[in-house]
Amino acid sequence: MKPNQGCRGNSIFTLKKEDQNYICRQHDTERQLNYSALEQHVQDVLAQGPCIMQPYVPSMNEMQEVVDFRVHIQRNGTGGWVPTKVYPKIGAPNSVISNLSKGGRTGDTRNVLQQQLSGDADLKIREMEQLSIRMAEEINHSYPFLIDELGMDFIVEPDGKLLFLEANISPQTRFHERERAANALEYAQYVARAGRMVPNPVVAMLTADPADKPLAVACAYAAKWNDAEFYYFGPTDVHAEWRFIKGCVYQNGEWEARYCPFPNVVYDRLKERGNANFGNVYAALRHVPFTDERKGGSFSKKNIYEMIQMDPELSEHLIPYQEVKHSDEVLAFIDMHGTSVIKPSLGSYGEDILIVQREEGGYTAKDHEHIRLMSEKEFTELITMIAAKNSHLMQTFIRSETQTGLPFHLRLHLVRNGEGAWSFLSVNPFLSTQSDQKVVNHPGSLRAFTTWDWLSRHEYPDKQEAMFATLQRIGLRMADCIAANISERICELGIDVGIDPLCKVWLFEANLNKIGSTHREFEVAQNMVPFALSLQ
Repeated sequence: MKPNQGCRGNSIFTLKKEDQNYICRQHDTERQLNYSALEQHVQDVLAQGPCIMQPYVPSMNEMQEVVDFRVHIQRNGTGGWVPTKVYPKIGAPNSVISNLSKGGRTGDTRNVLQQQLSGDADLKIREMEQLSIRMAEEINHSYPFLIDELGMDFIVEPDGKLLFLEANISPQTRFHERERAANALEYAQYVARAGRMVPNPVVAMLTADPADKPLAVACAYAAKWNDAEFYYFGPTDVHAEWRFIKGCVYQNGEWEARYCPFPNVVYDRLKERGNANFGNVYAALRHVPFTDERKGGSFSKKNIYEMIQMDPELSEHLIPYQEVKHSDEVLAFIDMHGTSVIKPSLGSYGEDILIVQREEGGYTAKDHEHIRLMSEKEFTELITMIAAKNSHLMQTFIRSETQTGLPFHLRLHLVRNGEGAWSFLSVNPFLSTQSDQKVVNHPGSLRAFTTWDWLSRHEYPDKQEAMFATLQRIGLRMADCIAANISERICELGIDVGIDPLCKVWLFEANLNKIGSTHREFEVAQNMVPFALSLQ
């Protein structure tokens, strides 16, 4: 047991059960406790603060002294991590800890490793250094600033396996102050230069989603092709007072944290403008152009449908719909159109959708998990409750299914390009693996992803090119229609459509918010980066 936040080996003790008692060892002192005494001891310790428990896995030298290894790493004049010193910590005789402040000692790293291992000591030292730097990068992700130095502690097992003990923010340096000082001064100079503009334009991605990393890699390459710099950052990483951002830059196939200058343009993948929780980042970068200026959150489906109605060509693909206001209107809509869908005008991921239809003796209402048979009175009461929210629409249900009865929808992905025009990137089919789960994008649906080429070859073998041309024409026209009716700049659209048994394309909805890029990261990046650079 050891304190969650502790140092210098203070308050660390081991526990071992022997028969009905417990052996408690702290440093080089041993006590035998019964269960009641142990319980009181643990309560006293926890009163001082939270603790953690780990299996005690001591690594002993030939004198039966505990041994572990400290890897001291620092940031240098480039802002990157470098190993400063690797040294062993050898505990005092009979001690359960190796801390130098508790009577431990150090020695020659190679000699100690060679006594413990049959393998190459230099190779093991390099492995500890590399692992320490990789761990440090992960640790630093949680902080809005750069950590300047860490002491990483490892146990080396007899078979060479490394076990991580802990990371220390104030590592002992009494035996290598000169090396530490050299790196510290170089890093201080780096911090003093941080935020200065670089010769090439800078595009930065604002994101809080780890799933955006593959897209960030693609953007880093696309930026290089366009003679620009790229990094990504989170909403808490902006230091407006110093005019720099803690960003992640792509170096030798890895993301590394650095202090970066304010960008020339921000590629906004966060899309939380207007959300008070993220107000600081948008305020700090208010003078920097963003690829997307619209307020965050889902876009009203009702507004989208009203835009489509104004376009003669697009209106042919608009599913008949109406607002849910009165139960008698809903019943009349079902009688006219048959099976219908009731869904929120604002919402994502297929949540809160009902598929309703008239049955003999009443109505059925199906959500993602349940089918309910209701009398007309019960159904009317349900509709009245939904109508009171003043937020739902109803549409004719479109049977968009494969020949084997699997529901599917198509995501049309469009982004702006370097000329500011829309580029039609792809048609991405998503299929439900269960024929009774009609809402394909619901989080509870097990869905499969394929390509338009595979789907169309199987489902529409004689119409592949014509149908793709139709989808492309609809996507581009819809993107122009939406952009013309929104005053703020938008840079990316996901348009969901279905195809009925007569091969007619129907518009389901348009997504302006957080649009995925899986399997098409480079197509997005090679358009988005030039578009971002055009906004300087």
